Amino acid sequence: MVLRYQFSLPLIMRLKLVLVCMLLCSCAAGRMVETDLYFGMDKPGGGRVTDKEWADFTEKHISTVFKEGSTTFDATGTWRDPVNSKLITEPTRMVMCIHKNSALFSRQVDSLRDLYKKLFMQQSVLRVDKKVRAGF
Repeated sequence: MVLRYQFSLPLIMRLKLVLVCMLLCSCAAGRMVETDLYFGMDKPGGGRVTDKEWADFTEKHISTVFKEGSTTFDATGTWRDPVNSKLITEPTRMVMCIHKNSALFSRQVDSLRDLYKKLFMQQSVLRVDKKVRAGF
C-alpha cells in the first residue's frame, strides 16, 4: 500500500501538469495578429495607380513582406485631407495578413507603407492591427 500511495500522488500531479500545459498551449496556439493595410489608388494631381503598377508592387514588395500570403480586397475609402480639409473619396485596395506578432515583421510592414507612399506620392497608408484567434 505504501508503494501505491507514493506512486499515485506523483501521477495525480503529473496529470494536473499535463492538463495545465494543454490548456496554456491551446490558448496560445490560435492567437495571432491581423494586419490590414489600406492603399489609396488616386495619385495627387490626377490619375490612378494602374493595375500593372499595383500588380508590380504586389509581386515585388507585398509578397516579399507577407511571405505566408495575404488577401486583397477592393474598397472605396473616404478620409479628410488634412492639408485642405476636403473630404476625399477614392478607390482603395485593402491587404489583410494574419501572422505571428514580431518586432521585425512590424518594421517590415511599416517599410512597405513608406515605400508605397514614396512611389505613388500618397499622404498615408492606413495600418490596423488587431489580435485574432486563427487556425489554418
